[in-house]
Amino acid sequence: MVERGPQDLILAGEEALLESVSRGAEPILRFVIFDPPAVLIGYHQAVEQEVNLEAVKRLGWSVGRRPTGGGAIIMGRDQLGWEIYAPSEMLGGTPEKAIEKGAQGVIATLKKLGIEAKFRPKNDVEVDGRKISGIGAFSIGKFTAVTGTILVDFDPETMVSVLRLSSEKIRDKLITDFRSRITWVNRELGKSVEMSRVISLARESFEEVLGVDLVDGTYTESERKLIEELRAKYASTEWIHNLRKPLTGDLKYVERKFPGGLVRLQVKLLNPSVIEAVLITGDFFVEPKRAILDLEARLKWTRVEDVEQEIRDWYKGVKFIGITADDLISLFKEVLLG
Repeated sequence: MVERGPQDLILAGEEALLESVSRGAEPILRFVIFDPPAVLIGYHQAVEQEVNLEAVKRLGWSVGRRPTGGGAIIMGRDQLGWEIYAPSEMLGGTPEKAIEKGAQGVIATLKKLGIEAKFRPKNDVEVDGRKISGIGAFSIGKFTAVTGTILVDFDPETMVSVLRLSSEKIRDKLITDFRSRITWVNRELGKSVEMSRVISLARESFEEVLGVDLVDGTYTESERKLIEELRAKYASTEWIHNLRKPLTGDLKYVERKFPGGLVRLQVKLLNPSVIEAVLITGDFFVEPKRAILDLEARLKWTRVEDVEQEIRDWYKGVKFIGITADDLISLFKEVLLG
């Protein structure tokens, strides 16, 4: 199926369709086109740290928060979104394998268009070193959603305009940087390709990669009802802005790029030996999804000397892709002892 609409409708569908499959519905492949365009942040990001809200408003766009991890992206009429909802074993059994399976579908689609691409861990498809697709995953029990993009066309200048920059002086540098790190179908082919053709080829490719026969379908009545119920959540200030809101006051702050993504750490101390609050944001992926919220709650009112053991204990029950316990502990030591 193909869904075209605003961000709250499409993102509500991501949660609703995974819920539906977990209740017994057949696996689903959905294509989505955001209309009007939207800036989407990852589940673990803070809007205020990532998005130039004034620029978004001037463009007449919206801001949304995805139910998956990862970084801020633009989704509009020239960027194709694709989504798979299925039992986890069908997608490889782990978030990493699900992402790779989704990447295979993208690579096969691009090959049919005459573009050679390959998977770049942790969650990108690249063409000659330039990203053309980003992929994310989240799960409910034994069922997984893997979602991603295919950039059919793209405007780096607009992308930079909606990012929150520390200085306008780096604007031109970032535009150049985006052009060197990101590419899109029309650029690679030197001509415009109809979105309908990309969707048709993507359908064929995912059918081959997943080893299934796809049948056109529409939402069930229960799926429609759940999507409408969830739209209020995905349009709400509470979800978009307040879920991951930066701390205020006298803070210690550090950020660092790991193989698994960028981590921003804010710590507020009650006194030199006791933590009052912690905020961990970034473009990473962790399962279960709310594990970071649990860690922040766990570290509240913790003595500084106990942080390392608390993190190691927390790690026993989570999957933090590309970021080890030692990585996170070193970040806390830097902010607390530096």
